[in-house]
Amino acid sequence: MDMFGGLKRTSSRITIATALGLTLGVYAMHASPAKAADFGGDCCADLEERVAELEATTVRKGNKKVSVTISGWVVKTINVWDDGDVSNFVVGDKDADLASRFAITGEAQISPGWSAGYNLTVTAPADVFGIGSNQIVDDVNGGINTLYSYMYIKSDKWGTLNWGTLSPATDNVAVLADASGTVIESNAVFFEGAGFFLRNNAGLSNLTWGSFLQCATLSGAGIGADCNGAPYDAVRYDSPTIAGFHLEASFGEDDKGDIAVFYAGDWGNIQVNAAYGYTHTTPSQVGFAPNADANLHQAGATIMHVPSGIGLYGLYQYEEMSISGPITDSNVWYLKPFVKTDWTPLGATTFYGEYGNYEDQAFSLGNANLCTAANPCNLTGSEVDRWGAGVVQEIDAAAMHVFARWQHQSIDLDTTGPAATPSFDDWDLYQVGGVIFF
Repeated sequence: MDMFGGLKRTSSRITIATALGLTLGVYAMHASPAKAADFGGDCCADLEERVAELEATTVRKGNKKVSVTISGWVVKTINVWDDGDVSNFVVGDKDADLASRFAITGEAQISPGWSAGYNLTVTAPADVFGIGSNQIVDDVNGGINTLYSYMYIKSDKWGTLNWGTLSPATDNVAVLADASGTVIESNAVFFEGAGFFLRNNAGLSNLTWGSFLQCATLSGAGIGADCNGAPYDAVRYDSPTIAGFHLEASFGEDDKGDIAVFYAGDWGNIQVNAAYGYTHTTPSQVGFAPNADANLHQAGATIMHVPSGIGLYGLYQYEEMSISGPITDSNVWYLKPFVKTDWTPLGATTFYGEYGNYEDQAFSLGNANLCTAANPCNLTGSEVDRWGAGVVQEIDAAAMHVFARWQHQSIDLDTTGPAATPSFDDWDLYQVGGVIFF
């Protein structure tokens, strides 16, 4: 998943003030060998060796025209999960584009009002507790992976044209409307819990929570929300901001297209962030239904009373597929009330609660028999509920967050047939952790 579209894009879309970038702009060092006649032949060897080490480890400007910026974050979590019968303790990284990362970005001026630039973003988690974790393997090996690799030409008047492997227009379009400052810690996407197998009195099922959280636009990925949340090879246009509004549109390989509109503004003491996006996916991209199109609508908004810090964030997602069967479309609702305080000199303290409802996201399982051949029960609908609470403490002096959160999820199924509808145990996660930005 592409959670932020690069740190440069993050800072403008979710206003995490502590997501700092360090512009190095360091020129290559050049040392003239010192004369050794008066001090012996090895007098300057240590100095020259040190200079060589600095040259080898310093981030350099490739030339005097293009800037170089390094930014990113490191995130680590401590987790206890409980599936109703078994529990375990896990230390790991966040997953996908929430994982520890670094970005190398830069820009050069072409002429007044025109510039060109680039973005190379890499995720670098170690062991991950995330989307693929389950009762069998709850600590998945991470690795170094390219998230973005693209370039752009920007006009202050006409907007920006980006091309390469990048974040499409509707990637996190509704998720990043969350202005609570807690989006890395918790959001509508099932970054944790989706990979775990469902459990009932008979033991572990062969179905996971993600089986009922499928995104058709992402070939059935079981993440629940942000169903176009992955980078791919595309061209994206970003408009200038006018009266708080700006537009993004992208078109990628296999004729995948999307468009999004964003708004940010202050209405007196009320801060408003809002976004809407539409994505159309062609049949070749819906892996489990190769003859089906998919259409995805996402909307998100935050309203916050600035003096009190009281706010409410909400997300709605509707996805439909051109398939036959009992499950052809899905609905997702997610709400996060929060209060942001300045109780300590360390930085802002944010308390939040969350509730999400994920309805009929079992696209590939429609009419599937979940019982036995002799005594069948065929799936006609599903509903996953998720709720929780958390607190995030910002530490401004160290450009970091520390946090604690609880996540609870339950599932209800609708079936037809003589057999009783299966029921499954709830799942809980208790998580603490930290994020440090650089």
